[in-house]
Amino acid sequence: MTVNSNFIINNSSALQGDLTIPGDKSITHRAIILSSLSNGRSKIFNGLQSEDCKKTISAFESLGVKINIKDDFIEVFGAGLNSLKKPKSILDAGNSGTLIRLLSGILATQNFESSIGGDKSLSIRPMERIIEPLTLMGANIKSNNNKAPLIFKPSKALKAIKYSSNIPSAQVKSCIMLASLFIPGTSIIRETIQTRDHTEQLLKYLEYPIEIKNNEIIISGQKELLAKDIFIPSDISSASFFIVAALIKENSNIILKNIGINTLRTGIIDVLIEMGADIKILNKFFKGSELIGDISVKYSKLKPIKISGSIVSRLIDEFPILFIACATCKGVSKITGIEELRHKESDRIKAMEVGLKKLGIIVSSTSNSITIEGGNFEGGIVDSFGDHRIAMSFIISGLVSRKPITVTNADNINTSFPDFFSILRKQKVELFKV
Repeated sequence: MTVNSNFIINNSSALQGDLTIPGDKSITHRAIILSSLSNGRSKIFNGLQSEDCKKTISAFESLGVKINIKDDFIEVFGAGLNSLKKPKSILDAGNSGTLIRLLSGILATQNFESSIGGDKSLSIRPMERIIEPLTLMGANIKSNNNKAPLIFKPSKALKAIKYSSNIPSAQVKSCIMLASLFIPGTSIIRETIQTRDHTEQLLKYLEYPIEIKNNEIIISGQKELLAKDIFIPSDISSASFFIVAALIKENSNIILKNIGINTLRTGIIDVLIEMGADIKILNKFFKGSELIGDISVKYSKLKPIKISGSIVSRLIDEFPILFIACATCKGVSKITGIEELRHKESDRIKAMEVGLKKLGIIVSSTSNSITIEGGNFEGGIVDSFGDHRIAMSFIISGLVSRKPITVTNADNINTSFPDFFSILRKQKVELFKV
C-alpha cells in the first residue's frame, strides 16, 4: 500500500559540478523484456531499478524467466521465444503504462491464459489503443471497458498484419512489434509521426531480422533473438529536471554524464536551446544500440516559445518540467497538440495548470493546449496527483520560488527516479519530507 508523502523545498543555492543520472527507464523495460525472450544469458548494465522496472522483472519471473539482480547488473537467463510459462496469478504492472502495454503484445500471443492489471492510476488509462491492433492480429482479449485489467486467452486465429497507427505512441508500436515476434509471417507497422525507437534499435542489436524504411517497420515472426550484454545509458527524461533546474537557477553550471541522446528523445534539448538555453552536448559515442553523450548546462535567461507539430512526440514525457521553464520566462508560451498528456499517470495538462496557478502563474488550457504567462513562483502547496513527473517538476520550481513550495502525494517519484532526492541533497538543496 502506497503511503502519500509531502515534500517541502526551499530556495536553494546554484547547482554545480558533475551529476550522474540513473539508467533510462524506457530502455531498461525493453532490455529486460527482450533478454527474457532471447536464447542465453544477458547482463544488463546500468539498468534502472525503479519501482516500474522492478515490476517488469517480477512479471517475467512470474512467466518462468530466471532473473538475478546483482550489485552492478541485472542478469537474465532467456530460453527463447517459446519458453514463457503460464503465471500462477494476475501480473501486476503497478503504475507502469509501458509495462502493461508492451507485455500485452506478448501475452496476447501465448498458448496459455493470463491477465495483467495495475494500481488505481493505471486502471483508468486507455487500453483500446493496444486492444484494437492486437484484436486485428486475432488476439482474444477481455477488458474492463477498454481499461485494465486485461485478460488474454489463447487464439488459433493469430496472423501478421499491416497496421497504420494514428496515435503517435512508442508503446503502441512496441506492443505490436512484440506480438509480431510470435506470429508467422511478416507484419508491417507504419507511423505517421516517428516516436522513440528503442525497441527497434534493441531488436537490431540482438540481431533479430527487422527492416525500417519510409516510416515503416517490417518485422518477421518466429525468428531468434541472440542474447547479448546490454548497457543502458542514463535517462534523458530524468536528466531534464536537472537541465531545467540549472537553466533557471542563477549561477548554475553542471555537466550530466553519459546521457542517452537518441535523436527521438532530445526534443527537450532542441526546444530549450531555441528558448535561449546554454546547452552543449559533449563526448558523443555509441555503446550497444544507443548514442550517448555528456550534457553541459549553464544558467540562461530563457525566452517564451510556441510549440506544435511533430516535435511533440520527441518530448512527450518532458512537458511538465518544460512548463516550469516556460513559467520563468518573460512573455507568453503556447504549446498545442498535447492531448496525449491528458492520458498519462494523471491528466498532466490539468495537474500542471492547477499547480502553476496556485504558485502565482497565469495559465489557461484547452483540451489539447496550454498557455503559460511567465512570472514568479510565489510559493504555496500543490498536489502532484500521485504523478511522479508532476511532483518532480514542482519540486524543481521550489529552487526559484520566493517562498517554500510544498508538493503533496509525491511517493510515486520512486516509480521512475528513486535517486532524485539524493541528487538534490548532494547539491545542498533544502528538501524535507513531511
